[in-house]
Amino acid sequence: MRQDELAGAAGVGLRFIVELEGGKPTVQLGKTLQVLFALGCSVEITPPLEPLGGRRP
Repeated sequence: MRQDELAGAAGVGLRFIVELEGGKPTVQLGKTLQVLFALGCSVEITPPLEPLGGRRP
């Protein structure tokens, strides 16, 4: 898929796709998810097994 096609399918601009592929560290999460979903990807968030810092709530 070309960058312009992906941008259209995901509803984002071509510049966003170029920056995302280039590894820009400050891309918007919502737009990034739109691109991933347009590519057929899914995202899963798994909490750590141990709480951060070893503390319990």
